[in-house]
Amino acid sequence: MGQIQIIVEGMTASGKSTIVNLISERLGFKIMPEEFRDPLDLLSRFHHDNRWAFPMQLNFLVTRFAQYLCASEETDYILDRSIFGDKVYAKLYYRDGYFTDSQLGCYLTLYDSLLRYVKKPKLLVLVRCPFEEIMRRIHARGRQDEIDAGEDYWRSLYDAYMPFLDFVRSEIAEDLNCIELDLSNPEFIHTPSMIDDFLGRVKSFFPERRFS
Repeated sequence: MGQIQIIVEGMTASGKSTIVNLISERLGFKIMPEEFRDPLDLLSRFHHDNRWAFPMQLNFLVTRFAQYLCASEETDYILDRSIFGDKVYAKLYYRDGYFTDSQLGCYLTLYDSLLRYVKKPKLLVLVRCPFEEIMRRIHARGRQDEIDAGEDYWRSLYDAYMPFLDFVRSEIAEDLNCIELDLSNPEFIHTPSMIDDFLGRVKSFFPERRFS
């Protein structure tokens, strides 16, 4: 397996897709989108019945690994989310009683087996955003499954993501290159100087890239 160029991580509605598109447009990376083969509609089933958490997460884990593998074959891809974030969800669901002990053990065995084939990305961009702003965005974009999940669910996920950088470094590499981006300021995307400063930090890891 080759090396992924950039992974952008962050919880739902944090602004990561905006950052993925920005880096792609300005530095010429191709986007490997966050999408799943979900013919059984497991995500929707889970939002209505948490007993679907285990098959849903297994499906997501295998799909993300396949995406990681495909993206690593070239030097032009930026990845929206990755295999690492999936473990955050799995451990949260176990803590909340959605996974049994045996299900978590099965999940972690598969995760650890797949991780042996994964190399660290050249750069991780970790997007952060205040919880209140995340909830505002979830309601503003109006996806009913997300709204129905409830504020307690999103708070638990937000708290689980807080130590994400330490978690990823412990999983794959202590020397992982990372840029943490605070998107608490809604004017970021409308302020050229802030965008240019961020993109300059990204470009420092890819000196061969030119701004478009």
